[in-house]
Amino acid sequence: MRRLPAIVAVALCAAAVSVPALGISTEGAQRLDVSGGPAAGAQGLGLEMYKVTIPRNSTLPWHYHPGSQVAWIIRGRLHYSVVKGTAYKTVPRPGRNPRRVAIPAGTRAVIKAGHGLYEPKGVQHYATAPEGQVIIVVTVLKPPKMLGTINLGPATASPFPPAGLAVAG
Repeated sequence: MRRLPAIVAVALCAAAVSVPALGISTEGAQRLDVSGGPAAGAQGLGLEMYKVTIPRNSTLPWHYHPGSQVAWIIRGRLHYSVVKGTAYKTVPRPGRNPRRVAIPAGTRAVIKAGHGLYEPKGVQHYATAPEGQVIIVVTVLKPPKMLGTINLGPATASPFPPAGLAVAG
């Protein structure tokens, strides 16, 4: 059975209308559909929210999403690697603007509990959960009309496999 892709690559059954909470489990990650609906005035786009649990010692496939998404790491640390494009880690700072750190292609960032992640449309990436970690992610996806995740293969097949990546701030 195929593993669910990283963070919110789990938009396989996202729709532009509200759906009841639904638990979906696969060999890798587990996704719980939390809420969703059309984005008013956004010409067919919708908003979707999921809770994704990524098991310890797992590597999620190399993939991208046809729409932008944001995520918030609730627990654990996610090793997030960008293959093509640039994603952004957000570090909240109470009383000040959050610090935004670019994660360009060929680099990896550790995204800790409390940090956010922004993936522009089409950013190719994968993620790993280090030994002993369980990561829980709550994410909001702004999908285009064609929803889902485009899997490109295992992380080890990417131009920047898990070993040897540079680390972004």
